[in-house]
Amino acid sequence: MCAPLASSGGVTAQVVSDNLKAGGTKACFYDPVINRSYADLAAHYDIAVVPARPHEPKDKTKVEVAALLVERWILAWMRNRHFLSLGDVNAAIRPFLDLLNDKVSRHLGSSRRQLFEQLDKPMLKPLPTAPYVYAEWKKCRAGLDCHIAKLKGKPKIHHDG
Repeated sequence: MCAPLASSGGVTAQVVSDNLKAGGTKACFYDPVINRSYADLAAHYDIAVVPARPHEPKDKTKVEVAALLVERWILAWMRNRHFLSLGDVNAAIRPFLDLLNDKVSRHLGSSRRQLFEQLDKPMLKPLPTAPYVYAEWKKCRAGLDCHIAKLKGKPKIHHDG
């Protein structure tokens, strides 16, 4: 989520996330519960996170339409190409993404980029000066040997007494 915020040049007031288990522990429109790492990210950028409710596509219609457009425009043009790295994929996507964003919509009479510059960009809050530093949180207990389980290694807990 950090890269899209940086590329747009600002921070939105609210983010509607997909109903993913990694981000939210309880999806509720009025009082959602999100995991601690996601909450730290939201606090760092001063964003309200609203997880989409399960089986409610109307909560995220604009995202679904945008994903469909990307599938039809960008992925269709690149379907027979092979890439060796994520950087190669991103470099190949960039020109197609610029074409898609600069294409004038028939029903609105302007491009997505023009609408973003006119409507959305003035409403964005400034980015924080320091970038977000990712952290993982896990509840754990110390064993009888004063060690706790970790992904790599076992850190020792020192106690007085």
